[in-house]
Order: sequence, then C-alpha cells, then structure tokens
Amino acid sequence: MTNNDNLTTRHDAVMLECQAAGSDWRVLPAFLPVPGLGGLAVNAFLLKGTEPVLVDTGLATLGDAFLEALEAEIDLDDLRWIWLSHTDADHIGNLARILERAPRARVVTNFLGMGKMGMLGHDLSRVQLLAPGARLELGDRRLVPLRPPYYDAPETLGFFDTRSGTCFAADSFGALLPEAATPLEGVDADALRDGLVAWSSIDAPWLATADREVLGRTLSSLRRLAPTTLLSGHLPVACQGVERLTALVHDAWCAGPSTGIAPDSLEAVAVALG
Repeated sequence: MTNNDNLTTRHDAVMLECQAAGSDWRVLPAFLPVPGLGGLAVNAFLLKGTEPVLVDTGLATLGDAFLEALEAEIDLDDLRWIWLSHTDADHIGNLARILERAPRARVVTNFLGMGKMGMLGHDLSRVQLLAPGARLELGDRRLVPLRPPYYDAPETLGFFDTRSGTCFAADSFGALLPEAATPLEGVDADALRDGLVAWSSIDAPWLATADREVLGRTLSSLRRLAPTTLLSGHLPVACQGVERLTALVHDAWCAGPSTGIAPDSLEAVAVALG
C-alpha cells in the first residue's frame, strides 16, 4: 500500500488503500502512471454479502500487493464469484492466483469471454457461463448484466445491482487524471473532462465514428436507470449518480463538430495512397 504522494512521477503501478464504494461495495484501487499524460485508475471491486463477489482481478504486476489487499477484506475460502468484465490484462491479471486460493469461487463470463480465457490458458472448469438474458442470483440481490455505453472488448459485461442501485460500467467513463483521487467528486471539473476525453479517445477510438444518435440514446438509458453509485474500472467511484459523467461523454462524442479523421484510419490511408 502507499499514499498518493508523487504517484505521477513514478512509472510503476501502485496499490492504494481499499475504500467504500457506495453502501455495499468496496473498491480495491490501483494507480497506473502514464508518463506525460498523468495516470489511470485500475480498479477491482468486492461485494461482501451472502455470496461474496469479486469484480475483476487487477494487474499481474501488482499480484502480491493485490492479493494482500483482497485477503485483508475477505477470507478467500468464502469468495463465491469472480465477475470478469473482460479479458484484458488489467482485468484478468491475478485470476489464476486467486482461483488457487479461493476453492469455492466460480468465474462469471459470457461465451466470448470463456473462449478468450481458454486461449489464454485459463482453466475453464470453474466458469459459470452467463447466457444472454440470464442474471446472477446472489440470495439477497441479483446482478443484471448490461452492455456499457462504450468498451474496448466485445465480451465486456457490466451489471446493475438491484439491491444497492450500483452500476458497474466496466471501462466506460475511464479518465486519465493528474493524480490518484477518491472520490470522484473531489476531481477538478476541467481535469475530469479532459481526462475522460483523452482516455476514451485511446481506449475506444471507434467513438469518433459512432452513430451519435445511438450513443446519445444509450447514455439516456443509463440516466433512466438512475444508479446511486457508478463503478468504473478506470475512474474513482462516482457516488452522486451519472448525470455529470454522461453529460461529459455526450458533449465530447454526440455534440459539436467531428473530431476529424485519424491518420491511421482506413479512410485516411485510402486517400493518402490513392
């Protein structure tokens, strides 16, 4: 564990102190410096309840520190579920090590996520395949799968927690920030806007050519869902709803002139070579 001092001068990821994430959830946060751009939150989340759930498994480079933080929060013999949002390295990094220590845990993913896990050499015998339209029943609540407004991997699974009103948006709303921060409400408005636009341009470049009307409707649907807390893999926890975040994304990608054609886009290459 570490404090936030001088994090942006480091080039290695660091674990931060665990924090509450709304009423029922805990966040296991890390901060990954991105030289010249600030840094990126890399979060996993834990629900302690009748059937405890871990959401994502952190960076492999922080394996020992991540496991220490996790085991300080829960006896891994009690962990029942690991919700895998997608199979990128910053989400699946410690999966194998956790499964070794959590004998009752099963991995929740969809068909494509399971296929990618297999190609990465993971044991599929403990996968709980989530079929389209299925929900994860946890006794005192259910997690309703949803496709976040934008993402960087097609297997991405977010969810809505029906008891607490918490929404997990996977990589949506991630932002490059000047320093590690919690909660989101403490982040300067300009820094949040600039960081969100910068990261979404990197992580989801297809937003530049997305149907703006469709994206706008998707953001409206999230507002209509009205989550009390929004969890993102790459942003401090948002505990005051989603109006601020959805407005920033809408202003960046649904309003105003196009951001232009990227030099490596097919359109630009065809023009250059034509």
